[in-house]
Amino acid sequence: MRIHRETHDVLVVGAGPAGLTTAIGLARAGVRVLLVERHPGLSIFPRAAGVRPRTQEILRSWGLADRVAAAGQHVRLELGISRTLSAPVVAVESLGAPAAQYVATMSPEAFAFVPQDHLEPILLDHLVHSGGQVRFRTALAGVVVDGDGVRARLHPAGGREYEVRARYLVGADGPRSTVRSALGIGLEPLGSEGRQLTALFAADLDAVLPNPPFALQWVTAPGAEGLVVASGRHRWGYGWEPGDGEPEELTREQLVARFRASAGLPELPVQVQGTFAWTFGAELATRFRSGPAFLVGDAATRTTPRRATGMNTGIAAAHNLAWKLAWVLRGWADEALLDTYEQERLPVGRANALRSLQPREDPHEASGLEDFGTTYVSSAIAPTEHVEPPATVGGHAAPGRLAPHAWLDVTGRRVSTLDLFDGRLTLLTGPEGGAWRAAAERSAGGPPLAVLRFGPDVPDPDGSLARRYAVGADGAVLVRPDGFVAWQAPADVEDPAAALRAAVDLATGRLPAGELAAVPA
Repeated sequence: MRIHRETHDVLVVGAGPAGLTTAIGLARAGVRVLLVERHPGLSIFPRAAGVRPRTQEILRSWGLADRVAAAGQHVRLELGISRTLSAPVVAVESLGAPAAQYVATMSPEAFAFVPQDHLEPILLDHLVHSGGQVRFRTALAGVVVDGDGVRARLHPAGGREYEVRARYLVGADGPRSTVRSALGIGLEPLGSEGRQLTALFAADLDAVLPNPPFALQWVTAPGAEGLVVASGRHRWGYGWEPGDGEPEELTREQLVARFRASAGLPELPVQVQGTFAWTFGAELATRFRSGPAFLVGDAATRTTPRRATGMNTGIAAAHNLAWKLAWVLRGWADEALLDTYEQERLPVGRANALRSLQPREDPHEASGLEDFGTTYVSSAIAPTEHVEPPATVGGHAAPGRLAPHAWLDVTGRRVSTLDLFDGRLTLLTGPEGGAWRAAAERSAGGPPLAVLRFGPDVPDPDGSLARRYAVGADGAVLVRPDGFVAWQAPADVEDPAAALRAAVDLATGRLPAGELAAVPA
């Protein structure tokens, strides 16, 4: 029997937020990407709902942030505690969401509350319009890694298996990842708080809940204890930990009775839309890469739902990986750049997973660490000593950190500094940095590189931006396509052309490890 074969640059397995993000980043860069998903469509459950500011910044770079925010729900980003939903709230606790005033100093975007099943269709639509291929009802049946990449056997539901050859494989197929198992990558358990049952209900609670409702409301009535999660207009997730001897599958009548008891409304019209069981815990893959194959999302890092950690961690990791894969495939970066995906994201995954196991955390500290406190250390980041707290309000540029946000007035348009970086390397210089531009022009022909001077090109009337980016009058800072700083020279150097060439080689994985110390900084 002849087996159908086809070729793609990258095969992505799993169409959750991390898989969609990976595929979008690749498709937007002109990479031939195929995304497959064994389910018949996107998730029918809200699952995650908190879209943190850093995720919105990524979506903003693709023109999607406003659309995503519009698909969200207006809620109080707090936990209300009451005997039943219709009883008075007796206590309110923080969820660790960043304060709006704090976020406004750090980011062009705000926290959004968007159920996952409202977010995913927006991502899917953008992927298709960007040229990515998507196939649902298609399972990964097997994978072989060889010197040219991977050979994957795909099995469409009701159809005949076929083979896909790809240069790279990305496993975004959830906590029970088939890709991770096929690669022989282990899983490190970090902690668990037991099994949970969650049911999705449609019910009109406008008459008894505050407007806007709490994002989460804890009900304490005996026999109806559980957590009620706002999941869209007149839609609620209701989760609880089953007691000893309690079955994990309840009848619809039992589910309706339990939700009515939690609401304190025995005659409430209720529609059960679905149920699922899950484990409230955190796990970490022991590796994020095996040769030409990579893990993202829950396949790499599974967190608890606390503080909207999991989906946002997965999206950030996917964004980190996608541009690196695309640049290697386009010939703009060396294969060694792909090693930095695990170097940069595994420590972040571990920290976020462990933090999600902590019941309580200072909300200011949490918001800074989750959104603006990430510091990368890798072979593609110039070494530096970080002395400033990473989440200081306002922020300053330093290698390994996200470039600071500031609002700019560009030809009558209000844009953020973060809008300058997508799809290219960006060299920001002081107002007297003409030598850097000349150096860039002499080295044309490499990866996409833009040179912008504070003052002449980037509005900076009082010089505050040049100071925040630590470039002085004639220094420079190199920012990657994901908005992270790769290299910095606070003042002019003796040979700008050599310094810039070394900085670009560093950021693209072309600089031999032994020459790292020679890069001017």
